[in-house]
Amino acid sequence: MGWFDSIEHSRWLSEEMRALLRHGHAAVTRTGFGYFTSDGQVDQTRPVDLAITARMTYVYSLGVLMGIPGSRRYCDHGVRCMKEYFRDPEHGGWYKAITHTPDQDGHGVPWDEEGSRKWQYAQAFLILAASTASIANRPGAYELLHLALAEQKEHWLDPDTSLVRDCATSDWGEFKDYRGMNSLMHTVEAYLAASEAVQDVEWLRAAERMLRFVYQVGVENQWRIPEHYTSDWRPMLDYNRDQPDTPYYPYGFVIGHGMELARLAVQTQAGLQAQGLDDYDYLTVMAEELFERARTDGWRRDGQPGFVYTVDFDGTPVLSDHLQWVVSEGICATAFIRRAKLDAGAVAGEVEAYEHSYRVWIDYLNDYMQLRPGVFARALSANNEQTSDTVSSRPDVYHTLQALLAGRLPVWPPFASAINHGLLDQPASTNQAEKRTRKRFLRG
Repeated sequence: MGWFDSIEHSRWLSEEMRALLRHGHAAVTRTGFGYFTSDGQVDQTRPVDLAITARMTYVYSLGVLMGIPGSRRYCDHGVRCMKEYFRDPEHGGWYKAITHTPDQDGHGVPWDEEGSRKWQYAQAFLILAASTASIANRPGAYELLHLALAEQKEHWLDPDTSLVRDCATSDWGEFKDYRGMNSLMHTVEAYLAASEAVQDVEWLRAAERMLRFVYQVGVENQWRIPEHYTSDWRPMLDYNRDQPDTPYYPYGFVIGHGMELARLAVQTQAGLQAQGLDDYDYLTVMAEELFERARTDGWRRDGQPGFVYTVDFDGTPVLSDHLQWVVSEGICATAFIRRAKLDAGAVAGEVEAYEHSYRVWIDYLNDYMQLRPGVFARALSANNEQTSDTVSSRPDVYHTLQALLAGRLPVWPPFASAINHGLLDQPASTNQAEKRTRKRFLRG
C-alpha cells in the first residue's frame, strides 16, 4: 500500500498541518498579519503586507472548513482587516502594504509610497482568501469577494489580451509598463477559487485563457516559462540578469512556478471537464511538460537533495539555495498530476514516478526543512546547511499547508470547495464532482 492510501500518513499530514496553523497565530497584528522577528514575534519595523494577510486569511479559512478550533477568529480578523484597513477609501482598490495601526478615522495608512500602490499579485491572494472565506460562510467575505471581482473587470483584466496588468499607482492613473508571470499565475489560482465561490464558470474560462498563453510561451521556451514581459506580453529574457535575486522579480526560470503552473493546469482541466467542457487536452500536455522540466532542471542539481530556486534559459542554475516553498509546490504538483492521471484511467504503474517523487519530496520537507513542529526553514544552502535566511521573517504558511493537503484532496474542485463537499481524504472524486455539477444544472 502506498503513502496516498495510508491512514497513518494522512494522520502525519494532519498533525503537521495543525502545527502550522498554531505557529501562525503569533503573526496577528492590529491591521492584519505581520512579519516575524527572529524570536517569532511580530516585527513592528516592517509593514503589514496585503499578500501575507490574504494568504494567512486563506489558510485559516481552510481551517474553519476543516473544523479546527480557533481558526474562525483568525479568518475573521483577516477578512475584517482587508475590508477596513487595506481598502483605499479615496480611490478604491487595496493598498500593497500598511502600518500596524490605523489613522484617527479608522483607515489603514500606507507604509510608504510603494505601499500605496495597487499590485495584482496581492489582489489575487485577496480574491483567493475572500473566495475561501465565503465558502466557509464568514462575515463580510462574500461582499469583499464581489467587490474584488468587480475591480478585476474594471482595472486588472486586459480585454485585448485576456491577461492581467501587474501594478498601478494608488489613483489608478498609471500602470507599470511591465507584465509578470507571478501575478498571472496567482490570478489563475484565484479565479479557480472564485468560480466555485460565486458559481460562475466565466472565471474558470478566464483562468483557462491565461493558461493557454502560458502553454504558448512554454512551447517557445522549452517549458522554461519566462517571468517577465513587456506591456504587450513579449518575454524579456534578460530582465534582472544583473540582479537575479530581486524579490518577486528574479531573473530566469523559477522552478517553483513551473511546478505551480503544472498543478493549476490539471486543476483547470478537471474544472472544465466537470462543466462538460472537454476540449482542453493541451492542459494535460502542459502539466506533464512543466513538471518534467522543473524536476529535471531543479532537483539535485548540485548532487544534494533539494530544488534550486532559478535556472537560466539553458537550464544552468542561477540561484542554488533550496527554498522551502519550491519543494512544497513540487509536492502539490506531483500529487495532483498523479491523481489526474488515475482519474483519467491510468493504472498504478503509470503513476509510480509521481508517487516516488511525492515520497522523496515529503521526506526532504521533513528531514531537512522542518526546524520544529509547525516551523519550516525558509531556505537552506545548496549543501542543505542553515544560512542567515533559514528562519523566515514571513509567517504565512500557504505553500506548506497546501503541500500537506494536496495528497488528501481531489484535483477538482479547489481546496476549499473540496473540503466543504466532504472530500478530504476522498481524492478519487471525478464522478462525484460530475454528479454535483449535473445536479446544479438540473436545478437551473
